[in-house]
Amino acid sequence: MGKTFYKKKTGFVEKTVGDEMVIVPLVGAVAQMEKVFSLNELGSFIYNHLSSQKSTTDLIKLILSEFEIDEETANKDLEHFLKKAVESGIIEEL
Repeated sequence: MGKTFYKKKTGFVEKTVGDEMVIVPLVGAVAQMEKVFSLNELGSFIYNHLSSQKSTTDLIKLILSEFEIDEETANKDLEHFLKKAVESGIIEEL
């Protein structure tokens, strides 16, 4: 992973329920409930840190400081999250 930058996309409502975050897209003022996204604890952590643009390097450092995992696992988990989140349209690659 390199110096690619990511940021949250606008047009979503977020709600944390326990260790999960639910993200619902809005069209106008109406929630699109058929397109709800659910994030686990790590996904929520990453997503919350993308209010401002962050590089993959920044995100790895944040993950390693918060979770008790090794760098290889952090890289793999981050790569998986970023791929799915970009495909889902909740974050964008800059």
